Amino acid sequence: MNKFFYIGFLGLMFLTVGLSAQMVHITKANEGFWIKEAGENVLFFQRETKSLASEFGRNNYFHPVFSLHGDTITEDFPDDHPHHRGIFWAWSQIQVDGRPIANSWDLEHFTQKIAEVEFRTDEKGRGILAYTSFWYASNPDDPFMREKTKVVVSPRNMRYRKIDFEIELQALEHNLAIGGSDNEKGYGGFSVRMKTDENTKFFNEWGQQTEPENTAMEGGRYINISNRQLKYGVVIYNNRDNPPSPGWILRQQESMQNCAWPGREPYEVLVDQPQTLKYTLLIHNGKLKKQAIERVLGK
Repeated sequence: MNKFFYIGFLGLMFLTVGLSAQMVHITKANEGFWIKEAGENVLFFQRETKSLASEFGRNNYFHPVFSLHGDTITEDFPDDHPHHRGIFWAWSQIQVDGRPIANSWDLEHFTQKIAEVEFRTDEKGRGILAYTSFWYASNPDDPFMREKTKVVVSPRNMRYRKIDFEIELQALEHNLAIGGSDNEKGYGGFSVRMKTDENTKFFNEWGQQTEPENTAMEGGRYINISNRQLKYGVVIYNNRDNPPSPGWILRQQESMQNCAWPGREPYEVLVDQPQTLKYTLLIHNGKLKKQAIERVLGK
């Protein structure tokens, strides 16, 4: 039986549901919503704008995100890159008619408003969060992009938790384009700012350990980022339905992990044909192997 919540733009209609060990549910907080399982925090959706000393204002991202052991594995406002924020998607180049209007990566001339939020729990105990976000540049009353996002959080098992993201982008102005950083790196798109150290290891789709490079690197459809000492890992899966990616931007420490799209060259987002992007995260115990990953992903 589905459990359903509707969170309107002006308020919250909250219906109490029964909680169980295999049911993901939601709790309202001052700045957003906690997604929980059996009363334990899983991740937080930042609905309201949050800033650091009135700078780097951001919303529409997920932090903190917790490991299977209950430790925080994401970072927000890190000293080295204060614009990084948990699980997020953003682009340095946002243009209309080839003219820059905003930068959602560095949070310059860019704001978002979350218009509505829905939450339900399905018959499998999965929590489904769906919301609409409007993107603004210089005119706070005239959005240039509509984003519709659905996040499906599955109940955990002993080794992993699966979180699926589906992001639909629809231009509200003609000749609107988004692009990654305008340099040889071309970073931008779906990103995870997670805690890493010298013990963090990176494995590509073929199960081979790989080393981060300065520019986008080949890694296949997914990257497994694992730290056995800290007892957690994160698999980032770039869905096969997505448009082609220039590769992965990976960093050993003090930066985000990015499935780069579209790269340096801006990509036009259409008014009459939304662009859908799909990604999956597997938050695991640091020991998830290639065979298990591909079984979960259905590869």
